[in-house]
Amino acid sequence: MKGTEPEQTMLKETAILSVNSIILQCFGLLLNVFLTRRLGAAAVGALSLMTSFYGLAAVLSGGSGFVAASRFLSEEIGSGGDPRRMFRSVLSFCLILSSVSALLLCFLASPVSAHLSDAAVPAGTVRLLSVTLPLSAAAACFKGRCYAYHRVYIPAAAECIEFILRAGVMAFCTGFCIPAGKLSVLTAFAYSVLAGQGASLLFLAAVKLPEQAAGGICKVQRVHFLRLILPIMGNACIVALLSTANDALVPLTLLQYGSSTEEALAQFGEFEAIIIPTLFFPSVVQCCMSALMVPALSKARAANDQRAVKRTTERVLEQTVSFSLFVVLILVLWGGRIGVWLGGEPFMGKILRIMAPVVPFIYLEIILEGILRGLGRQSFSTLNYLAEYTVRISVLLICVPMFGFYGIVMSYLACNLTGNAVRLFLVLHFGRVKPEWKRILLYPLIALFFSWQISMLMMHLLAFLNMPELLAALMQSLLCGMLYLFMLRVCSAEHRAAPILRKPAVPPKSISPDASGAS
Repeated sequence: MKGTEPEQTMLKETAILSVNSIILQCFGLLLNVFLTRRLGAAAVGALSLMTSFYGLAAVLSGGSGFVAASRFLSEEIGSGGDPRRMFRSVLSFCLILSSVSALLLCFLASPVSAHLSDAAVPAGTVRLLSVTLPLSAAAACFKGRCYAYHRVYIPAAAECIEFILRAGVMAFCTGFCIPAGKLSVLTAFAYSVLAGQGASLLFLAAVKLPEQAAGGICKVQRVHFLRLILPIMGNACIVALLSTANDALVPLTLLQYGSSTEEALAQFGEFEAIIIPTLFFPSVVQCCMSALMVPALSKARAANDQRAVKRTTERVLEQTVSFSLFVVLILVLWGGRIGVWLGGEPFMGKILRIMAPVVPFIYLEIILEGILRGLGRQSFSTLNYLAEYTVRISVLLICVPMFGFYGIVMSYLACNLTGNAVRLFLVLHFGRVKPEWKRILLYPLIALFFSWQISMLMMHLLAFLNMPELLAALMQSLLCGMLYLFMLRVCSAEHRAAPILRKPAVPPKSISPDASGAS
């Protein structure tokens, strides 16, 4: 049974973005392993903190240009407005905001460096990073425009260019400049960001989009535009502030537990460089879907197509739950060895297995946030993030000084349980969705159990081959995944066929014109 044209387009775009993201995630994880081995876990921890603070500065100065551009342009296209004028408004707003922030940061570079010790954070490094803020804001707007016009391969290519330059500059500096004392780690990071952002923006600005003619009237006027974009900007800023505060508190609370400064930074570095990327690595499909949900739902909502909103939401929730349960199984079976294979200690593998149950909630958060933004409910998202990070930071401050690294696991589990319960309720309410939990949860659990048992039996029969442990893990995961996908398809086909078999015969004369058109 073929899906509708918007669904087929969305699946195609998701496939393109997923392949691109998987490649980038693989090389990004390898880069993290390389940096950890060459610079040490403590240096990577300091670099992770710097990355978190830079991300905060980029969000505060950029005003979440990607979400604003993709959503507002999609609404203009769906309602027959003027997307070109809307894009100019979004781009101008983000450039003005980021330029003011960059000038302010340049002016404050010397006082900030003097306060933090110029040897640790040179003033030149702060000024270099401030130059990249307008570049990052403009690139985000151009990427959002590409998503609105369903040209996702353009930002995918831009992300490849950015990563190649950033990773290349960072790897070169790590191999030659940092050991020789010519550059600090943070200065090398600033050069890599500048090279990557600059090249990405040049590529995005040079690409021409086959945009529709600007014949309509822009549906959003300036005052209304500010009322719409300020909540989006506020949501992004609040999330970035709370996330950065959480990251900064992790090494501080580890110090209270009794670790030294170097041990705290090393544990934080391994957590950010190995554990978090490993947990989020399989979520590339969900990240791509979430980004595509914003323009897809915005267009459907602008066209008042509630049926498309409901159908898209149901299918994405079903796919997210099914996929996340499979990832949980893989982490439970092989998480202990994955941590060692990636260059970490056995303790890192143990933490991966412990955090496996959090995976469905992490992936649901990615999807539910995209749905809420597409439905224009970012104000609820802001309040929910406030509550969620309040729970996370509270548990972090209480549990990490008492239980050490296990307190971090508790904070992630607590905030994801509470936050995503609220998100799911809002999505079901505003999307007018009545989920069938048998199809969303029960069928995947049954299919996963039988796939796991059958794959274990097949690997037992192949034990005479004496395969290496890594190859055996890949083989079993592949077999289990193929069986799981097959069983889910069978269950889905039977579910679609059941209503047809149970549907009573209806005389043709009793079918209304609207019903006949819908069928």
